[in-house]
Amino acid sequence: MLKLNINLLFTIINLLVLYLLMKRFLFIPLNNVMEKRKNLLDQKCADANLIKDNALKLKSEYEDALKSANDISKQIIEETKAKARIEYDNIVKSANEEAGKIIANAHQNIESLHSKELLKMKSEIINLAVETAVKIIGANVTQESNKILYERFLNEAGELYDTKGSR
Repeated sequence: MLKLNINLLFTIINLLVLYLLMKRFLFIPLNNVMEKRKNLLDQKCADANLIKDNALKLKSEYEDALKSANDISKQIIEETKAKARIEYDNIVKSANEEAGKIIANAHQNIESLHSKELLKMKSEIINLAVETAVKIIGANVTQESNKILYERFLNEAGELYDTKGSR
């Protein structure tokens, strides 16, 4: 069987002492370092998750703000388009009214000029008729005879104008 000899006993004692020394000076500090390292990694992982959560929250807030800004900009564009459309309609309406006034004024001016020209032509025709009548009748012309000639001429000229104007 096994004999116990002193070498074996010293070897066992040496192994026990070596194990205790290694445990005390190697395994415990090594376990402490590994535990600290594990705690540090867990802390960094928790911090990273917190930062990730904050980043996701900020991203969500940014997207909401961007969507809100897009909605506001669309609303502003629509309001501006509506205001521009109203302004355009007002400008067109004002321009149409102004054009209508100008056209009406032009028609009035034309009518006024037409009336003046008609009066001027009548006056010239009367003068020509009187001169012609004086030449035909001679010196025997009175105010009453001028009036009769004038009225007869106007009636004949009016009939000619009516027949020519109604064509």
